[in-house]
Amino acid sequence: MKKLGIIYFSCLVFISAAVFLSCNQSRIRMDFVDAWTAATSQPEIQHPDVPYISGIFSRKNIRNFDPAPVGKDQIDLITKAAFAAPTGGNQHSCEFIIVTERKLMQAMKKGNPYSQALDTAPLTLVIAANHNTAIYPELLSLDAGMAAQNVLIQASELGLSSVPMSIAPQEARIQGVSQALNLPEGVVPIIMISMGYPAADTVSAASTGFYDEKKIHHNNSF
Repeated sequence: MKKLGIIYFSCLVFISAAVFLSCNQSRIRMDFVDAWTAATSQPEIQHPDVPYISGIFSRKNIRNFDPAPVGKDQIDLITKAAFAAPTGGNQHSCEFIIVTERKLMQAMKKGNPYSQALDTAPLTLVIAANHNTAIYPELLSLDAGMAAQNVLIQASELGLSSVPMSIAPQEARIQGVSQALNLPEGVVPIIMISMGYPAADTVSAASTGFYDEKKIHHNNSF
């Protein structure tokens, strides 16, 4: 009888331990599921006019950057996004110059009076039009603009802030950037985009509050 009692007690302990472990495993699995759901779920809606705050709606425009560098993987993805932009006649005649050296950015400021972002940005991407390979040169500026928009959106998706700065058509700006980067004849810089993480004391702004229904027209109702 005593032996049966010991066996019964041992079985009870074993069953209790099994139940305890099972409950803990379930809880661990639930914690993992909760963590995964939180990591992969869409962000909360912060703007009433769009269903999902992403891309251009989350872009932050700044001119004062933290010195932390932008990673190579991020730069690769940003440049791939630039190449993914549509081009006139499928000509693909834009060139992309990645600038990370401060002395080059300082030289690029020549003739660019509103380019103070070059003082602190860890990365600036210059988009240039190559007239030597263009099929439709009159569309090169449009191509550069579409590539720039892709860059702005991709940088935002990566958590980077950015600021676009025009170069063309002002001749002084074109000459300043061309000389700093030693661009060959026929390759004309059109626009540059500085990117990085915002400095701790900087003020950022998003271009999401300019929606104006009066400027939307349908068919011939202008």
